[in-house]
Amino acid sequence: MNEQKHTMTGAWALNALDGEERERMRRHLAEDPDSAAEALSFEETAGELAGSLTPLAPRPELKAAVMARIATTRQLSPLAEEADEDAATADASTPEAGAGAAAGTSPGVPTAAAPGSTPDIPTAGAPDSTPGSTPGIAPDARSSADARPPAEVVPLDRYRASVRRSRWTAAAAAALLVSTVVGVSMWNSERLAEQEARASLEAIASAQEGAEQERAMLSEIMAADDAAHMILPSAEGGELQLMYSRQEQAMIVQSAGLPALPASETYQLWMIDGEDIVSAGMLEDPQESMMHDGALPDGVEIGLTIEPAGGSEQPTMKPIASGVL
Repeated sequence: MNEQKHTMTGAWALNALDGEERERMRRHLAEDPDSAAEALSFEETAGELAGSLTPLAPRPELKAAVMARIATTRQLSPLAEEADEDAATADASTPEAGAGAAAGTSPGVPTAAAPGSTPDIPTAGAPDSTPGSTPGIAPDARSSADARPPAEVVPLDRYRASVRRSRWTAAAAAALLVSTVVGVSMWNSERLAEQEARASLEAIASAQEGAEQERAMLSEIMAADDAAHMILPSAEGGELQLMYSRQEQAMIVQSAGLPALPASETYQLWMIDGEDIVSAGMLEDPQESMMHDGALPDGVEIGLTIEPAGGSEQPTMKPIASGVL
């Protein structure tokens, strides 16, 4: 195998060669079965790693809840406008106003008595009454009435308008109280929805950041001169696929087909160098990948065990999958 071409198999798998280099590499792979097998292995591993990086999206029910609240949130208070419209409608429908309009007279102005009927007696203070000449009232009675403070006569229309205003004021106050309580409740609900949305966005950003770091490490490994790929079968089923480079001091471990564990257990990866055993991290989800950034000594053994949730300081069982780098 041409050593220079061999170092370019990783770049070929990542499609990182320019046109001329890629054409030369294509001809070399057609002539060298070992290089072709290695390049194919790198391509398959890169595809599996890329396929495992599933983007995270906000939960559909969270988005639906936020949009529903926006659709039902009142933008402007209609209380004042409704009160004015209802007051105008009530004034227009007053019986006295309608009767006056039909007869061609103004409310509050006396009309002529019908033939044969008794004329209405004007009240005190009316425009057509003259002091001292009110028919039907004795002089002594007039003197006694003049001694008392004059009573205020409130026109019926003004009294009814005052009652309507009082009722509208009470209704507006009650509506304002209800809208305030509802508004506070909606504000609390919207604040909780915003907090949930913020937490989801932070989780998505964290996952995307981890995916970008993994892609960057994979590119460094596959572009290195000593890039290597190893598959470790598991005694429990499934396997581990390792992509690593001692030169770059980097390793990516991708699990495939490992059985799911109960919540009380987790997969833990170890680096075993004689009597020195160091944890390399945990695979909390059998379908996830993990990164190791650090020295990879010659002859170090990689082992996978099943440990209690949270991991262990030292292995509690023999590895179910292992291999020497």
